[in-house]
Amino acid sequence: MKSTLLELVRTPSFSGHEQHAQTIFGRILRELGFQVQEISIDKEKLKGHPLYSHGVPGLSGCSNLLAELKPLSGTGNSLLVNGHADVVPTGDVSLWAKPPFTGYEQDGWVYGRGAGDMKGGLVAVLTAVSALFDAGLRPAGSLWFNTVVEEECTGNGSLATVEHLIANGIKIDAMLDPEPWSETIMSAEVGVFWAQLYLTGRPAHAMEAAVGLNPIEAAMHVWRGLKRLEATWNEPQRRHDRFQDQVHPLNFNLGKLAGGEWSSSVPIQCRMDFRCAFYPGVDPRDAKREVKECIREALAELREPPSYQIMFEGLHAPGCEVDLNSAPLRLLARCHEMVNGTSPGTFASTAGTDVRHFVLGANIPSTCYGPVARRIHALDECVELASMRRIAEVYALFIAEWCGGSRDS
Repeated sequence: MKSTLLELVRTPSFSGHEQHAQTIFGRILRELGFQVQEISIDKEKLKGHPLYSHGVPGLSGCSNLLAELKPLSGTGNSLLVNGHADVVPTGDVSLWAKPPFTGYEQDGWVYGRGAGDMKGGLVAVLTAVSALFDAGLRPAGSLWFNTVVEEECTGNGSLATVEHLIANGIKIDAMLDPEPWSETIMSAEVGVFWAQLYLTGRPAHAMEAAVGLNPIEAAMHVWRGLKRLEATWNEPQRRHDRFQDQVHPLNFNLGKLAGGEWSSSVPIQCRMDFRCAFYPGVDPRDAKREVKECIREALAELREPPSYQIMFEGLHAPGCEVDLNSAPLRLLARCHEMVNGTSPGTFASTAGTDVRHFVLGANIPSTCYGPVARRIHALDECVELASMRRIAEVYALFIAEWCGGSRDS
């Protein structure tokens, strides 16, 4: 398990550049006896879908891997395990304890970009499958394993797989996604969209800055207005039932701010890239309209507003709720209790996941259940090996019970 994870962590797989990691996953899956096919991300076919995210420029050319382990008898339920191969950027590598793609173990944790989010969870499931084989068991229902691209920026990878399943009449009875949610069962997830605001001002020499129009200062004013909108959306009386225990479930994040040409010149342009979250049941288009109106009002407060354009490239992801009372999720909870001696906690995710595609796009009972990880999307990301082993045990039990077991002859 550890050696496989280290190999994957040492393989950079940023969004749009996942293919080397997919090659490793393909090799492992074939060695386990899966039949593997590639699913391309045909954005022309997907772009009319309500779950489609407008693509980020420069992200193309990599494919999903959809692998099937055909059953011996076909009498069990089918299961799809779905997870993403892509990882987020590292930031300044000099700030990491060791370079982010070194891949190393320390005190029972494996460190490196992607160790927690989410190669550790995928490796844990593959370990579970291998353990079942070692015990002489083979699932009696179809077991599918899907490693997807672009989860961190669009989600179009999983959408392409869902559309492939529907188009080919492939019946999936349950989907599990081993995201690093600390051995809890996800009960809901927020919706998320990305936005880009372009502001154009009027340049001037700094000695006569009053005749210029500074778009960076305007961007700062806009962001203060957006944070007020964030506070409104988080008011307790507006909180979704599944998020009642969370103080601040909806987060707006200013991820990038760029602008200016010269320290002694009033800048011409500024660009803000930000992320907004909203509750399940809210149409992403309605949330975007509120954000656009907030920006318009904030700029109208200025003595002279700059010209601006707002775009929504990247994630366009409605939130969703998970049916915790569905048969596969009840079984998952029992398997967790058998391994750990206690019932699993539930977790309403303040991030979006690919679960939405399977719940909203295909009506498949689905959730996230994965290992303990620390500092995902941050410096010195890591995943706990002991937790991966527990997750592997739970998945092995679940597969044996849900898919049924046949003894190899």
